[in-house]
Amino acid sequence: MAGKPKSSIADRLTAAQVAISNTLADAEIKALVEGYGYTEERMREGVALHDAAEKSVNAQTAAAGAPREVTATTESAKKDARDAYQALAQVARALFAHDPAQLATLGVTGAAPRSTAGLLTAGYALFDNALGVEAVRTALAGYGYDEARLRNERERVAAFDRANQAQEAAKGAAQQATREQDAALAALDDWVAQYLKIAKVALRGKKQLLEKLGLATRSGKTAAQRAAPKKAAATRTARKASG
Repeated sequence: MAGKPKSSIADRLTAAQVAISNTLADAEIKALVEGYGYTEERMREGVALHDAAEKSVNAQTAAAGAPREVTATTESAKKDARDAYQALAQVARALFAHDPAQLATLGVTGAAPRSTAGLLTAGYALFDNALGVEAVRTALAGYGYDEARLRNERERVAAFDRANQAQEAAKGAAQQATREQDAALAALDDWVAQYLKIAKVALRGKKQLLEKLGLATRSGKTAAQRAAPKKAAATRTARKASG
């Protein structure tokens, strides 16, 4: 049997606000629940919990959008870094085709890196060693890669590194905001659930006041009670048919 679907966050906030605000605004409700411990001070605790939950929901919404905004920048930076890496790697393979030691120094002896971590590691190694090993730097200068260009191209790898870090930070912030939102909503839900249980006692027999707090009151038979005679009749018919 499927469980009862969870209320949306908006529904939870609205239901809490209705129960708390209408209590504070209605003198009769306020007086009755005060007799069961829900003074104005305690009701203000509910207001504070609602405000905190609403604030956390807004913060989570903003934080959840940040990773998506950063993704486009990161993907563009990744494309630039990969292009810079592959171009120099191809030139180096051609230039040092008969010098496996230099190829190993530059880290271009195996397959091109595919992962983010692999690209960053290989990219830094390629450009740093091309700049740091004089023989390599001198050889590359004759094929369009002077020191200035090597440094500019290395910056494309560094830019991707920074963008990737920003993306991971945004993801972490979104996850933290979600945890804080869930905790704030849970605290509000618990407070409201307990309050409404007490309010049902304090306002018993006062249908209109209960409805002001968002508490539906039953009139007449329930749906299950109305369906019972039909179900019984169907059972008797089925037994006769089988007999």
